[in-house]
Amino acid sequence: MKLTRAVAGDALVLEGVRLPDPEEGGRREIDMVIATKDEILFVEQKHWSGSFTITEEGRFFQKRKNGGTLLHKDIVAWTARKGELLCALHEKRVAKPAPPSRTVLVFSNKNLEWDPLPEDVPAEAYDELGFIDMVEKMTKTPPSVELNETLAGFGTWDTIHLNGGKTVHGDILEYPYEKKDCTVANTGLLGLILGPKSTLSSGQVVSDQSGPLISVVGEDGSRIIPFAHISRIEFSNPRAEWG
Repeated sequence: MKLTRAVAGDALVLEGVRLPDPEEGGRREIDMVIATKDEILFVEQKHWSGSFTITEEGRFFQKRKNGGTLLHKDIVAWTARKGELLCALHEKRVAKPAPPSRTVLVFSNKNLEWDPLPEDVPAEAYDELGFIDMVEKMTKTPPSVELNETLAGFGTWDTIHLNGGKTVHGDILEYPYEKKDCTVANTGLLGLILGPKSTLSSGQVVSDQSGPLISVVGEDGSRIIPFAHISRIEFSNPRAEWG
């Protein structure tokens, strides 16, 4: 995401877009959406290792480094369907179609061995640097006001940036203050002597091990992350009626 936004110009780049599925119920997530005036990209990122091949049914058969295997779904069709849902919701909202779309796969693990996708597979695939190079060469005009509003109306994950650079995504279930994006300044090594002290840019000072209760993507249950471990908090935008 950081690399993409660095080269995205005036294009709108969103991560973890969560939209309703009127046909099957529940919600679907698109890893990344890149929208311009002329096109919209629906991006699925996989950090697989080992190697993979594509079966006749379009499923991705992965051979892992440890000798194990995994048979994944048709991630091309699945990503395209989520994009179609988004475009249909946009057209229903504004009575005009979204710009043409592209389905893009990004295999970000350098330890993955893979061949180019067959010509009959309706998607593009890149490694991480290849993807960034492709985005850099795009015509990156801003999307229409209507499309920008539609995309802003879908939910995303709350994001907690930890000290040291790691990022955690999920739903913040409980938060002791008003939910405003903020940075957190911590006492660091001094806190080992005097005890933890965290100063939030929203004005609060925390001197204990309290923090937001978050349900983290990919984890069972929920957990508290102390403010002393956090450098920045970004809350999801409130969903609009179509999101």
